[in-house]
Formats: sequence, structure tokens, C-alpha cells
Amino acid sequence: MGSSMRKTTLREIRQSFGRYFAIVAIVALGVGLFSGLKVTRSAMVSSAQLYFDQTNLYDLRLVSTVGFDTDTAKQLSRRERILDAEGAISVDVLMQNNEGEETVLKVHSLMEQQNLPVVVHGRMPQSADECVVDALAFGEDAIGTTLTLSSNNDEDTDEMFAQKSFRIVGTVNSSYYANYERGTTSLGNGTIQGFMMVDREAFDCDYDTEIFLRVNTGGAAIYSDEYDDSIDEVEDWLEDYAQEQADQRYERLKAEAQEELYVAQQQLTNETSKGELELNDASAQLSSAQVELESGKAQFQSGKSELESGKAQLQQQEQELQQQKTELLLQKQSVLNGLSQVAAAKAQTASLDSTSYAQALSQEQQLQASLSQIEAGLIEIESGLQQIQQQKTELITKEAELRDSQMQLEAAQREYDAGQKDYQQGVEELNQSTEDAQEELDDAQEEIDDMEEPDVYVLDRNTNIGYASFDNDSSIVDAIANVFPIFFFLVAALVCVTTMNRMVEEQRTQIGVLKALGYSEGSIMGKYLFYSGSAAGLGCLFGFFGGSYIFPLVIWQAYKIMYTMGDIQFVLDPKLALISLVAAMLCSMGTTFLSCRYELISVPAQLIRPKAPKAGKRILLEYIPFLWNNLSFLVKVSIRNVLRYKKRFFMMVLGIGGCTALLVTGFGIKNSIANVAEQQFVNIQTYGISALMKENYTQGEWEEIKEYLQEETSGYALVSERSMDVSLADGGSKSITLVIPEDVSRIDDYWDLHDQDGNPIAYPQEGEAVLNREFARRNGIDIGQVLTLTDEDGHELQLRVTALSENYIYNYLYLSPESWENQTGEAADFRTIYVNTEGVQDEHTVLAQLMNFDAMSSVTVNADTLEKFNNMMQSLDYIVILIIICAGSLAFIVLYNLTNINITERIREIATIKVLGFYPSETASYVFRENIFLTAIGGAVGLGLGKALHWFVMEQIKVDLVSFDKIILPTSYLYSIILTFVFACIVNLVMFSKLEKINMAESLKSIE
Repeated sequence: MGSSMRKTTLREIRQSFGRYFAIVAIVALGVGLFSGLKVTRSAMVSSAQLYFDQTNLYDLRLVSTVGFDTDTAKQLSRRERILDAEGAISVDVLMQNNEGEETVLKVHSLMEQQNLPVVVHGRMPQSADECVVDALAFGEDAIGTTLTLSSNNDEDTDEMFAQKSFRIVGTVNSSYYANYERGTTSLGNGTIQGFMMVDREAFDCDYDTEIFLRVNTGGAAIYSDEYDDSIDEVEDWLEDYAQEQADQRYERLKAEAQEELYVAQQQLTNETSKGELELNDASAQLSSAQVELESGKAQFQSGKSELESGKAQLQQQEQELQQQKTELLLQKQSVLNGLSQVAAAKAQTASLDSTSYAQALSQEQQLQASLSQIEAGLIEIESGLQQIQQQKTELITKEAELRDSQMQLEAAQREYDAGQKDYQQGVEELNQSTEDAQEELDDAQEEIDDMEEPDVYVLDRNTNIGYASFDNDSSIVDAIANVFPIFFFLVAALVCVTTMNRMVEEQRTQIGVLKALGYSEGSIMGKYLFYSGSAAGLGCLFGFFGGSYIFPLVIWQAYKIMYTMGDIQFVLDPKLALISLVAAMLCSMGTTFLSCRYELISVPAQLIRPKAPKAGKRILLEYIPFLWNNLSFLVKVSIRNVLRYKKRFFMMVLGIGGCTALLVTGFGIKNSIANVAEQQFVNIQTYGISALMKENYTQGEWEEIKEYLQEETSGYALVSERSMDVSLADGGSKSITLVIPEDVSRIDDYWDLHDQDGNPIAYPQEGEAVLNREFARRNGIDIGQVLTLTDEDGHELQLRVTALSENYIYNYLYLSPESWENQTGEAADFRTIYVNTEGVQDEHTVLAQLMNFDAMSSVTVNADTLEKFNNMMQSLDYIVILIIICAGSLAFIVLYNLTNINITERIREIATIKVLGFYPSETASYVFRENIFLTAIGGAVGLGLGKALHWFVMEQIKVDLVSFDKIILPTSYLYSIILTFVFACIVNLVMFSKLEKINMAESLKSIE
């Protein structure tokens, strides 16, 4: 291009800068949207890879049902292509906070090389009694509080910990948990609320529950085939190696257990023999004591008999002596009487008769002799009585001795009886303890015999729910990028076609002059190609860099709702830049070439002459007289102009329709997502509070809670909620929460089960189930299909789907208690309480009161969950605002460009009506009325197009545990139309000054 042609081209750009800028802007918008959306996936993946690399996220994870020896990781570290291998411990635990609230946490041992946490608040642990916790589950205010192992943990879990209480010193994010999902468990309600990390010393465990490995992938990008192939190569030999290590540990553990059992059996035998010997000695001692006791008893009885016999003899002798004494005393009295008589007779005869006196004296002597004999007999009897008394004393002494002997015998008997009882008890205890110990040993032997061979799992990153979900979620942007940019590039091409076609037509005479002056067709073509190409190049430059920064940043902010991966890493893709440039050049220079080609093949004389106008045609409305005849002249002119220029008509309808469609889509996304929580917690889960009781609650504790609920709330329902896995047709599985009410007749007061059309759904009978509609749709489940559900406890259910219910947050499956009991053989564990809080002034007061009960584990207020979810959804405003800005920019550019062309084409017509006396407002109304007509038509088209575009976009947004209803509120349609007209009015205001600058003298100039 020569210097004169170059100057002409630059002058043309300056003089028609509005037209030039329109091409720049529309190309920048199209390229920005295309490159921004297309590079977003790469930027997100690049950001994730940087985050994973900085935190050394594992590539492979080994899990064994028997664990791994601690030296296995060290051995793996020395293997080829293994950067490092590190053993770790993890376990699901019930923890209690300072308020006694119980929560399920996944406790991990801190690792030195892999899965490094990122501190959000506080610091890392420095001792075994300190911990860091999940930043999503705990706020900064949790730092300084204490978490304690709950007494509801099983014995095996409790024995794994050397430390039972931990002080929180920080909150962290972990690449192991890249998104909000924390997994399921058999504890609590089946859901893990967060994670917790402690030093290895906090565990009392001499083995690793898992081993993490990082593999040398040669710098392959994550989610790429090269990365997957590198991992697959290592997996091939790693699974065999891990199985070998697990088998060796299994055999050693089994042998050690068998050896310990043998030692315990020998110890039991020895202890039993020792006990039997001790009992035998005790039995011999008891037998000897029994002989001695019997001998003592015999001697006692002999002594007692002798004593009784002696007593009898003495008593008889005493009686005889007393009788003899009595007789002697009687004889003595008789003798004394005789002596008295003899004395009297002697006194009478002493002087009278010597013979009588002598006889009296002889009688006296005889009586004196008898008295002496009687006195002697009495003395002898007294002596005998004294001897008897002495013998009685001796018998009393012997009797006391016998009583002492009896007491000694009784004491000996009691001691013997106690010894006999102790002996019998010892025999029973020995037999019982031996029997119990033998039973334990038999059970241990049975456990050893039943030890299953170990299962080994080699798990790559794709089994990590955060890593895998990020791959799926980031791919959504790519799907959207395949729709929006095409539309924008189409509009860009139409804008360029219209702009350059009009420019060539305007400069038809100048082209003829240039050809007449000898300029080649290439030189002339080059002028217009440079005009459009430079505009497209600048637009591509601005759009590529702007889009590559703005779109990833905004979308990354939206994805932070679900992921914690640090800041976005911007990516500039040269290949994408080249594609954008080629597309932009095709849209601009290609259309310019097509526009110029026809004119350049004409001869100069033909080009210099004005182009004959197209023949006028009647429009369809003119064939409807009762409508057409009632229209004003200016309205008829506007309608003719709108329908006369077909290219401009379709261009504006498409551009404005696209603007409206984008607005409808943006507002529709907001409606579909922002209302999810309200629909869930107001229209479906109609209860206000959900409470979870501890596993070991008693009936008495439940009665206390029930009494409080009856007094302070509007009602309650007792249900069982547990997590199970649904087996899918592709061989995979998905986790789902089961809802099993204790009383099926009352569940309608707490769950509003209805289908997509709002029709109520009857609660399923035995063997049936009701499933979430969106969960069923995503996983290819239909009504009538039989589902298989399993869990970690070995339960399995077979249920036929009878209906699909609406649900938006989490995935639920509803079944009757009979279905659970009949198929599992056990009653459901009803620990969850749904509380109806209608009429309750302060739900948090009820929450506080419920937490005061010892049996209560946790309480959740649905209003809090609703507020939290709504706060999270506010980040979607970024995307909505971005779409509105893009839509507004598109509308402004299209309307500005076409209005500018319209005014330029009709400058003589506008000048003429100004000469005829039209006021400025009338002139503007004459011109802009067409824009309003086209805006109305384009807006109407855009409403239908927006509904279809919204449906497609929502189909691409797939988030686990959350489903979105494809709804667009009437206000969204209204706002979209209003904003479209607002953009049109802004263009009209901008272009009003151009109308004012039109010189009326232009209408007097000859077209020549």
C-alpha cells in the first residue's frame, strides 16, 4: 500500500471512528468471550495444579484391610519413579466440643512431605495435644477451644489414640479436601462434618492405615491423558507389590496371633494346674481339720457324759446323805426326848427306888451312847456332804472347761465351714475363670481362623471426590464456551458485513476514481482490508488479553463457593490467540473481501455513476387495509424502513435478541440457583429444627426430651437418617441419605413430597422407595426400577422406585421402617428428630434447650442453613453481572453501529425533513422510532431464545448434592426487556448529537 493510499485509509479511520470502533468493540467482545471462556478451564486447571504441587497432593493412595507396616512406605520410596512415599493414619471419630456437642470428624496424622495443609488462621500444632481443624467446618473463633474423644466411640477407635483431648490452634484448608465434600461414615448420621489433623505422636498405633505416594509423571498436566498413562504404568506393579506386603503382614499377624494364643493357652493350663494344686492342698488341710474337729467333738461328748454322770451320782449321794441326816436328826430328837424322860424318871426314883433309878441310869447311859452314835453319824454325814460339795465344785470347773471346749469346737466348726465354702468358691471360680478364659481363647482362635485374606486398594486421584469433581465442574465452562462465542462471532461477522458493505457502497464513486487513476484492485482492496483487519486486530488484542483475565477471575470467584484452591493463575494460550485472530480476521477481512469483490469487478465508468436504487415493494401490512389505513404517515414510513432493509432488520433483531437472551439467561441462572435453598427449606423440608441424639441414649433420656418438645413446640417426628450407596448401571455407586420415619402417617407434616408438577406423592410401602428426581435423571434411574443399596456395615436393600420427588439440596431416598427391618433383620435406629417450630418465637432458644439434654448430639436450625446457603449463592452475582455487561455491550454495539449506518445512509433524507421544519425531537423520533420497533421485535425473539439458552446452560451446571430447577421468574423477563430498551435509549441519546450535527444544506446537493 502506497503512502497516499495509506494516508487515505488512516484519514478514513479518523473520519469514521464510530464505525471503526464498532468493529473493534464487537470483535473484542466476541474474542474476549471466546478466549476468556476457553482459557478459563486451562486457568482453573493450572491454578489447581499449582495448588496441588505446592501442597504436594498425593498421586496414589494405598489402602489395605490389615494396614501396612511402617517400613513399607520407606521401601516404596526407593522404588523407580516414586518421588516419595509416606505412611499415615486416618480414622473416623466422634468428637465433643466445649459445649458437649458431638460431631463426626475425619482425624488425619500430619504428614511431612505430602497433603500439606494451608493455614487459614492460627498456626500448626507443636505438640501431641494440639490440632488444626477444617476451615470450612470451624471458624476463627474455634481457636483455643478443645475437642475431646466422645465416649460413644468404639473400643478399637479409642485405643488408637494416645491423646484423648486436643486444643485447636489453627484452621486449615487441605488439597486432600479440595471441595466442600467430606465423605460419609458409619458414625453419627453417616456424614463427616469436617477433618482434623494431629501429630503422629497423638496416635497409639504401630502401623499405617494408608500410604500416600507421589509419582514422577514427567511434568504431565493433571487431567491429561499423559498424566493418567504415567499413573497407570505405576499402578500395574504397585498393586502387586502392595498385595504382597499386605499378605506378608497378614501372615505375620496371623502367626503372631496364633503364637500369642498358644502362649495364652499354655498360661491358662499352667494357671489352672496351679489353682488345682492350691485347691488340693486346701482340701487336704480341710480333711485334717475335719478329723481333728471330729476327735474334739468325741472328747467333748465323752467329757460331757462323764460330767452328767458325775452330777447324777453326786446328786443321788447327796440325797441319800440328806435322807440319812434327816433320819439321824429324828433319831437324835427321839434320843433327846428319851433323855429328857429318863432324866425326869431318874429324878423321881433317885430317892424312892434304887432299882428304878438304876434302870433309869442304865437307860440314860444307853441313850447317851445312842446320842453319841447319832452325833458321830451326823458328823460323818456332814463330812460326806462337804465332799459332795467339793466334788460339785470340781464338776462346775469341768463344766466350764467343757463350755470352753464347746466354744472352741464351734469356732473350729465355723472356720472349717468357711474354709469349705472358700474351697467350693475357689473350685467354682477356677472352673468359671478357666471356662471363660477357654471361651475367649476359642473365640480368639475362631477369629484367627476367620481372618480374611487382605484386600488392597490402589486409589488414584480420580477417587478423591474433590479432585474428580473439579475436573467435571471445570469442564462445564468448556461446554458453555462452545455456545456463547459462536453467537458473538456470528454477530461480529454480520456487523462487519453491514459496516464494510455500507462503507464500500458509500465510497463506490471513490473506488471508481481510484481505478480510473490506475490503482490496482489489490491496492484498493488493501485499503478496505486494512480498515477492517486493523479494527479486528485491535479488537482481538483487547479481547484476548481482557477476556483471558476477566472471565477466569470472575468464574474462579464463583467456583470458590465449592472449592478452596487459593488464587487464580492466569493463562495466555498462544494457540487460542491464533485461533481468535484467525476467526476475527475471517469475520472482518473475509466479509470485507466479499463486499469489495463485486464492486471491484465493475469498470470505473460504472462505479463513478450512482448505483440504481432497488425497486420499491409493498410490504405485507399494506395488504391489510383496515390496519394500514389507520396508521399515521410517519408510522408507515418507519414500518417501511424497518422492513425494507432486510440485512439491517435481521442484524438488529439478531443482535438485540441475543442481548435479551443473554439477560434472560443471566437472570434465569440467578432465579434457578438463588431460590434453591428457599424451595428446599420452606417448600420441601417444612420442619424448622433437626436434632440428632447420641447412639447410646436411654429411654428415660428420650422421655425427658419428648416431654419438652410436647410442651414447647408444635410437634415432632422421630426418624432414622443414614447414608448408603446406590449401585448404578455403569458399575459405579453414588451416596444417598435414607429417610426412615418411625410413624409414616406423620411424615407429611415434616416433608412435602411432590412431583415436578406439584402433585403430592404417597409415602412408599414395604419394598418401595421414593427417590429425588434430579438424582434419578443424572444416574439413569427410572420409575419401576429396582435399586440395590449397601453400606459399610454390610446392610443391603432391594427397593423398587415408585415415584420421583422434587429435591434441591442433598440426595434423599424415602422408605418405610418395615422395608428396613424386613430386609436387614434389625430395627431402624431412630435418632433424628424433626421439630415443627410453627408458632415458636425464637428457634435458637429451642436449640439451646435441646443441647442441654445429655442425650443430644447436635441440633440444626434450617433457617441458619438457609441463610448460610443464600450467602454462598451471592457470589453468583459475579456471573450474572458479567452476563449483563456482555449483553449490554452487545446491544449497545449493535444498536450504535446500525443506527450510525442508518443515519449515514439517510443523511439526505434527514436533512430534507429538517428543512421541511421538523423540530429536533420530531426528527429524532422519526429516526429512532425504527430502533424502538426493532428493539421490540428483537426483545420478543430474545425472550424465546433466552429460555432455550437458559435451559442449555443449566443442563451444563451439574453439582453433586445440589440440583437446580430450570425456572425463570416473570420479573426476570420484565427486567430483561426493560434493560434492552434502556440500552436502546442510551444509544438513541448518544446518536441524538449526530442528528443535530447534520447540515440541512446536504439535501440541496446533487447526488452527482
